[in-house]
Amino acid sequence: MKSSLSKWFNEIRNLRIKAKLFLLITISMAVSSCISLVGLQITYSIYDQQIYEKSSQVLNLSSTLIENELNKVERLTFSIMSDEQIQQNLIVMNADESDYNRIQSRAKLVDRLVQYINSETYIIAADITDVKGSSYSSGNLTTLSSERRDLIQTTADRGNGTLGWVNPDAQDYSLIAARQIRSFDKLELNKLGTLVLHVNLDKIVNQYAREAVTRDGELVIVSDGNLVYPRAASLKSLLSEGNPAEPASKGFRIMEQDGEKYFVSHIHSGYLGWTYYNTLPFQTIFYHIILMKNWMIAAFLLSFFLLVGFGMTVARSVTRPIEGLITNMRGLQISDLENSELPTLAPLSQQMDEVGLLQRTYRMMLVRIQELIKENYTKQLIIKETEFRSLQAQINPHFLYNTLESINWISKMNGQKQVSQMVESLGYLLRSSISLKQDIISLEEEIQLVQHYITIQRVRFEERLDFRLDVPEPLRTNRIPKLTLQPLLENAIKYAVEVMLDPCVIQIIGREEGESLLLIVEDNGPGIDEAYLEQILTGERKSRGTGIGLKNIDERIKLSFGDEFGVRVDNRAGGGARITVRIPITKRG
Repeated sequence: MKSSLSKWFNEIRNLRIKAKLFLLITISMAVSSCISLVGLQITYSIYDQQIYEKSSQVLNLSSTLIENELNKVERLTFSIMSDEQIQQNLIVMNADESDYNRIQSRAKLVDRLVQYINSETYIIAADITDVKGSSYSSGNLTTLSSERRDLIQTTADRGNGTLGWVNPDAQDYSLIAARQIRSFDKLELNKLGTLVLHVNLDKIVNQYAREAVTRDGELVIVSDGNLVYPRAASLKSLLSEGNPAEPASKGFRIMEQDGEKYFVSHIHSGYLGWTYYNTLPFQTIFYHIILMKNWMIAAFLLSFFLLVGFGMTVARSVTRPIEGLITNMRGLQISDLENSELPTLAPLSQQMDEVGLLQRTYRMMLVRIQELIKENYTKQLIIKETEFRSLQAQINPHFLYNTLESINWISKMNGQKQVSQMVESLGYLLRSSISLKQDIISLEEEIQLVQHYITIQRVRFEERLDFRLDVPEPLRTNRIPKLTLQPLLENAIKYAVEVMLDPCVIQIIGREEGESLLLIVEDNGPGIDEAYLEQILTGERKSRGTGIGLKNIDERIKLSFGDEFGVRVDNRAGGGARITVRIPITKRG
């Protein structure tokens, strides 16, 4: 065991720096993530438990308030039953009195009943039936089936003067409170009739169960497996359970129906033997908790992988340059550098790791690079000078100028005005292209070159070419690299005019933007394919124009003015291409 552990540590010790960094970051993130997730789960468990207990407390409060109202109903029945006027009038109604006395007693009985009912919010109707079967009612009394009337009478008789309750059914949605009215005179307790109160249970529940029933929730009252409230319950399995085994039991659990989970808290009441259930779709109450939990887990996992990836990137960024430089510089060690004159550098490091090796090899690489830069620069100057002199040797510009001038005069003498204009424009273009006096010229000079170029192209394309120039005079003194606009105009003709049958509008627009001058060359042609355009800008493919390419223009501007300036090419929204040249505002000194 000890040898295996020692071997494992040795393997770790011998790992490369990149592997060590990656291993350290991975282990640290894994431990941190596990601790965070465990703490998060414990927090959510405590929160869930508090929600369960709070739901039970609210349900307990609601059931207590509901039964307090039912207790008031019970006290009301006792008040009505023991009312002296009601008892006296019932005695008269039960006796063989004259019709006049019966009518008076009936009126007094109903009036007294109305007085009791009008003061109660939740009583729908009240009914008193004497021993002869005559009924005296007040309120909105509904017609009951014979079976329900018999059940009410049986419940009242079974109580022998105590209150009995009859739960709502499919035809009568009211809760019935029924009890016998017995004579208090001389404590004979003779039966005088039956009192029945119709209680609006829906109204009581709606009043006192608002806190218990949230959105999408439902309060269900069950008695001996029968539904008391509401008229139809969404969670049918509650009706098959009956009441809990313990009379005063309460709690909560998760139930499932039709694939959907419900959070159910319940409490059993010993007063009426009812069990109150608060059913709530699990997804509703715990939706945000579950969502937040999932988001947190996803965030932890994402953070873990991102940080691991970041660690790998950092590890690579630390070691890859070192390894790459070492590999390249080892190749330099093969070269014959013994006779190279070393520049003054910092003392060599005595470290034997990658850093020390990098410093030693860098010393040799720097000398070699300096030599190569000087050598290459000298060679390039010689090559350019040779190429230019070769071009001058091949073409005698004065001969060309004289020839063009002769053609121009002959054209004028023969009345060939158009040919004369073309020759003059061609001569101007030739002089500007060959002249090496200035690399940076004024915008006015560049515009003159463009106008001569357009003069030649108009002869070729006639009405198909519609050229417009919109550059304010104050901007024309600005400095610009020579041959910037003419190649862009040439590209516009190649990509737009040549492929169109309809007239093509090409315009050059100049405007200031902050400290920059924008020169925009745009057309209404078919535009340029994005992939093809990208290849032109990167230099992978040359444009179809015969002159200077876009990449060359962009590089010359950046070399002259800085990387923040250059050429941007895009397609216009309405069709056609737009080339934007950004140069700094400069004035002729």
